[in-house]
Amino acid sequence: MARENLQGKVALVTGASSGVGWQSALRLAEQGVRLCVTARRVEALEKLQAQVLRAGGECLVAPGDVTVQADVERVVHACVEHYGRIDILVNVAAVQSYGFFDQLPWEHITRTFEVNCFGYMRFARAVLPYFRQRGSGHILNVQSMLSKGGAPLLASYTASKHATFGWAQCLELELRGTGIDVSNVLVPSVATPMFDHAPTQFHLAPMPVPPTYEPEVAARAVVKCARRPGQTAVPVFLQGRLILWMNQFVPQVGKWLMGHFGARLQMREKPVDRPEGSLFHPVPQGVGPRGSVPPTPRWKRFTAAAGLVALAGGALGGAALGARELVRAVR
Repeated sequence: MARENLQGKVALVTGASSGVGWQSALRLAEQGVRLCVTARRVEALEKLQAQVLRAGGECLVAPGDVTVQADVERVVHACVEHYGRIDILVNVAAVQSYGFFDQLPWEHITRTFEVNCFGYMRFARAVLPYFRQRGSGHILNVQSMLSKGGAPLLASYTASKHATFGWAQCLELELRGTGIDVSNVLVPSVATPMFDHAPTQFHLAPMPVPPTYEPEVAARAVVKCARRPGQTAVPVFLQGRLILWMNQFVPQVGKWLMGHFGARLQMREKPVDRPEGSLFHPVPQGVGPRGSVPPTPRWKRFTAAAGLVALAGGALGGAALGARELVRAVR
């Protein structure tokens, strides 16, 4: 796999006002990539732009909503007009809504698909004519480990990620031989402001399924894929390669754990009244890469990994007590 020189390339990064989008933009800029960043919050994008410019990089702010076709076309046009080209599309923008599937408002389910799935597709369709004309380009999709799994309370988010990953695999096959690459990053739980923005039906602040990693973990994987396009990157072991292995060979372990503990693992003991969150309208809170949920300490991740390996080895045979200890370790 050829290693790309990123110096001077142009990347359009969606969902750049916080979280993985923000951190990925910063890390790409450090590699000499010229940026066009987009999201709904202009002020947040301008703060990111100022940080990139202070470090000597280039950054164009082009606000827009990934669910609005006119916005998508305008952002892509602005990037091409400013830089004369686009080399990499980094699809990041995503939303979540917490609730049992049959109790989620239907508009939350459709909105989640509009952002997480159709938002990626809209931007891909908007940049592909430029990529085809030049005979090169790279569509880099920030996916989720839930693209290949499941979790209670996140049916709409998980379904949208499964759909987006399936679309990306089909797109890769269709673009074979065109010079246009497709990459995916299967991101674990990361400590971003997404969980401070997400609506919930439970009146308790949501949190990611632990263990939780720094946004930097995902950003490094994005840079790695930008350098070596055409791959699906799984940047961590515990909530990454180990989970994929378990889902393939001992799926009953993950189902048992998530069925018994998954819902409670995603709620903090912090009251909150957030039925809509940032689903339909942006909120001013949560600018930058990190949110209020802290990353899981490394020693707890190691403990959890050992516990999961033991559970997989026992294939649930008398492992209920060990499972409870594992849950305590990662919280």
